[in-house]
Amino acid sequence: MENSLHWLTTEYKAILEELDKYIMEKAFEWARKKYKAILEKIDNIIAKSRPGELKIGHLREVWYQTCVGAVRIKRRQYLDGKKKYRYLLDELTGVGKHKHVTRGVMELALELATEMPYRKSAEILRKTSAIDLAHQTIWRMVGKASDPYLRKAEQEIRWFLETGEIPDSEGKPARRLLVEADGVFLSLQREKERKTEVKLGIAYEGWEKVGKDRYKTVNKTVFADVANRDFFWAGMSLKLQRKYDLGAIGDTIVGGDGAAWVKEGADYINGRFQLDRYHLNRELCAALGRDNETRRKIRLACDNGDVSLGLQLMTKAMEDAKGKQAQRITKAYHYLKNNASGLGDYRNTLGMEAKDLRRTGAIEGNVDKLIVRRMKNQGMSWTIKGIRRLLCVRFLVLEGHLKDWLARENQRDSIVSIPPKKLHRIVNQLSNQEPDAWLEGRLPALYGPHASQPWVKRLKVRSEMANIWK
Repeated sequence: MENSLHWLTTEYKAILEELDKYIMEKAFEWARKKYKAILEKIDNIIAKSRPGELKIGHLREVWYQTCVGAVRIKRRQYLDGKKKYRYLLDELTGVGKHKHVTRGVMELALELATEMPYRKSAEILRKTSAIDLAHQTIWRMVGKASDPYLRKAEQEIRWFLETGEIPDSEGKPARRLLVEADGVFLSLQREKERKTEVKLGIAYEGWEKVGKDRYKTVNKTVFADVANRDFFWAGMSLKLQRKYDLGAIGDTIVGGDGAAWVKEGADYINGRFQLDRYHLNRELCAALGRDNETRRKIRLACDNGDVSLGLQLMTKAMEDAKGKQAQRITKAYHYLKNNASGLGDYRNTLGMEAKDLRRTGAIEGNVDKLIVRRMKNQGMSWTIKGIRRLLCVRFLVLEGHLKDWLARENQRDSIVSIPPKKLHRIVNQLSNQEPDAWLEGRLPALYGPHASQPWVKRLKVRSEMANIWK
C-alpha cells in the first residue's frame, strides 16, 4: 500500500512539474488542426472564385512551417493559359515557392539569428515553440532576406559614385550632425585572406540623458560594410542623404581614432575631423605612464587646439626619457602630429552653445554591441558574403525595417482575393468550434470493480490530466 501511494505521489509530481509543457503541446496540436482546417477551407473558396482560364490539375499536399509547428496542407494545383503550374493558396498566403515557411516564422528565426549563432537559434526555437528548423535552414533564410537588399544597395552606391546624383531626401532638419566611424577585424574561412575589416559608421544629432552619468544618442543612423574607403563613405553618405538635407546642416563633426580612411570621411560629407578623446588618452597614458602632470598639460594644449605647445611638451618628455619609454613617447608624438587637424576640442569654438554637448566616442560601444558580440570572440570565422548578409539582416532588425522588407520581397501578385470580412468570419467560425470528441470520452474501468488496482490508478491520473486540458 505504501509503495503504491509513493508511486502515485511521484507520478502526480512528475506530471505537475511538466504541466506547462503538456498544456503547450496540446495547445499547439489544437492550433495546427485549426490552421489546417482554415487554409483548406480558403482553398475551397479559391477554387470556386478562380478565373475561368485556370484549370484544376491535382490536389497536392505540402508541409507549411508555421509558428504553431509543421502543418500538412492539401491545396489545389492549377494550370494557367501559359501551361505553367500555380498554387493560388501559396500565392495568397505569401509563402515561398520552394520552402513553405510563413512570414511569422521567418521573422522569429531571423531576429534570433542576429543575436546568437545559427545552431543556438535553431535550438532556442525548438525549446520555446513548436518551430523546428535546421540551423542550415536559418542560414539560408538570412541569405534569402539579405541578397536582394544588398544587390539593390550596391547598384545605388555604384550609380552614386559614377554620377554623383543625390537621391530624394526626407529633408529632416538638424542643427548639428555627429558622425563617427571605426573598424573591427573578423576571422575568415574559405577566403584568400585570414582576416577582414568591417567598417562601421554611426551618425546622431546629440545626446539624451537616461540616468546618472548615462546618455544615449538621439536619432542614430547606422551603416556597416566590408568595403574600401570610397564605397563605404558613399554608402554612408547615401543613407544620410535620404534622411537629412546635408546641405542645410550647419555643422558636421566626423570623429574617429585617427585612421586615414576615417579622417578622409570628413571630405565626403563636408565635415571637420575630431580625434576621439578615448584614443588620445590611451596614447598619452601608454607613453607617459604615471607622469600625470605632463599628461594633463599636453591634454589641455590639445583641447585648446594649441598643437605646437603639445608637441613641444612631448619633445621635452622624450629628452628626459630612456629606453622603451622613449620609444613609446616617440610613437605618441607622431600620433599627435599625424592627427593635428583633429586635436582641438570642437566644443571650444562654440561658446555657450557647447554646454549641452559631449565629446565624441560613442562609436566604441556601438562596435561592441552591433558587431563584436555577435560576430567575434566566440571562435567564429566567416566568409565575406556571410558577414555582409548577417550585417544587413541585423541592421534591418535593429532599425525596425525587417517586417516591411520581408512583406515587400515576399509579396506575390495573386489573381484571387478574399474579402477581409469573409476571411475573419471563416477564422472565427472554425477556431471557435467545440473541442475534439475524444476529450468527452469516459473510461469505464476507472469506476468498475478494479478501480483500486495500480494500473487503473495510473489510467486515472492520465484521465484527470485530460480533464484539466478540457
